[in-house]
Amino acid sequence: MLCKTRKSPKQGEQDSSPQETEEFSFPRRNWAIAILLQALISGTYCIILPSMHQLITNPTTDDQQANATVDRDSGVLFWPGLGLSESFYSWAVSMYSIGELITAPLAGYMTKYIPYRFTFLLSALLLAIGCFFYAMSLYGWMVLVARLLIGLHTGIGVVVVTAYLGETATEVAAKREAAGGKRDHSGATLKDKLFLWYSFIMQITFPITMGIYVVMAQISSIDPFRWAAWLMFALSTIYIILTLVAFKETKSFRLPKCSSKAEKDEKGISEQTLSWKDIFIYAFLIVCGYVAGALYTVMDTLLNPLL
Repeated sequence: MLCKTRKSPKQGEQDSSPQETEEFSFPRRNWAIAILLQALISGTYCIILPSMHQLITNPTTDDQQANATVDRDSGVLFWPGLGLSESFYSWAVSMYSIGELITAPLAGYMTKYIPYRFTFLLSALLLAIGCFFYAMSLYGWMVLVARLLIGLHTGIGVVVVTAYLGETATEVAAKREAAGGKRDHSGATLKDKLFLWYSFIMQITFPITMGIYVVMAQISSIDPFRWAAWLMFALSTIYIILTLVAFKETKSFRLPKCSSKAEKDEKGISEQTLSWKDIFIYAFLIVCGYVAGALYTVMDTLLNPLL
């Protein structure tokens, strides 16, 4: 199969267009969007999980509606749940890990063959659909589907965000140095800074979301089981719009599939590849880790249903 190769510039001509130089000079917007996806992952986990047990085990109403009723004796506003068992709650918790188990090993292939913009959108879209199912849940199967979709979103997002930050940091640093930038902006230094912000945003999301949960729990007129899902649905929808409008896919970050060996040697790209044995061992360890995590979640919930 014939494939197109990019023509090498003639002597005296510039190797990069103004558009390409701008893409590498101002990558902070893309990095911010990528790190915001990790904030959505952490925030969803923290803000939905605390009330899920009550949603599943609280008694339901006869008409299977999620509307609140006022107790005649105490005058307290009662929000119905799904009236399901503790074992069902264990499966609802486990569906999250099962979703991660499915998409995390595939996310590496996505970063190779699918533009990052679409992988970010796919992850956020799965989150939006999952949160919508959770917010509208009137039956147990809707919670299971929601948890599975949110797990699929997490498996893609965690892998893709870290891959994008690591890959683009090295490429941007090389472009800046080639354009006469500062020597101290090496790929390792820039990558360390990015992952420092990545870790900071991920860790700060936990107390922020828990604080929001505590404040919202004091408002009795809001459904205590489903408001968090509506909030994350709104945030994920905003994120999708932000990615569509602001994220600029830079094809320069990716190696062309049809690059010749001469082009790779000119760019300093090595031909080092992993053996099939190394790939098999790495994939086996990843699958074992996720299976062990899913089994631990199921067994811990079954043995300690009241925790």
